[in-house]
Amino acid sequence: MNWFHCNNCYVREGKKFVVSSCGHIFCENCVNTSQCRVCHANCNYLHISDQMKPQEKMFFKDPVKLVQTRLEHIAQIAVFQKRQKERVISFLRSRSMELERKVKEVRDQCYRQVSELKQENEELKKPLSQRRTPPGSSISMSSMSSVHGFRTPSSVNTPTRIDYSSLLIIRRSQHTTPNNFQVQLLARPTLQSPRT
Repeated sequence: MNWFHCNNCYVREGKKFVVSSCGHIFCENCVNTSQCRVCHANCNYLHISDQMKPQEKMFFKDPVKLVQTRLEHIAQIAVFQKRQKERVISFLRSRSMELERKVKEVRDQCYRQVSELKQENEELKKPLSQRRTPPGSSISMSSMSSVHGFRTPSSVNTPTRIDYSSLLIIRRSQHTTPNNFQVQLLARPTLQSPRT
């Protein structure tokens, strides 16, 4: 350290040195316990030795070596943090690819279901179009002639006679449209009122 010297007698080697709290260096012969010989301020003194604290030793080290040491330490910190970032980026990239794969599977499944539903819909339309009654057609009155209705009484005093020889049942088929009905005639016994 070519800069190191006593600030009072300028001796550089061969003696013990101290540093004052006001920032001046003195050899053991130039130390004044009452005040600093340079700025005449009241101060405390610290012996310069290997027993000093690290933050105190830093003032007597070569700045270039100190910077190199710091840079090496900073480089280690940078490498450590870089590796941590690479790990989290790799995880996020893998997670993103997994989510994209799942989204593609769900999208393909939806497309398949839509296609199946369309095909099923087309299959259901075929029998409906075949069974659909042509426009303007209706049940003829002649088809209803076999069904016995009510007889109108000839007079008020004549007992009413109701003859149910058959019962007309109209029901809707399971796969037919509302305008298409199945007519089924079921034979039933004839019911008559007693004659007078």
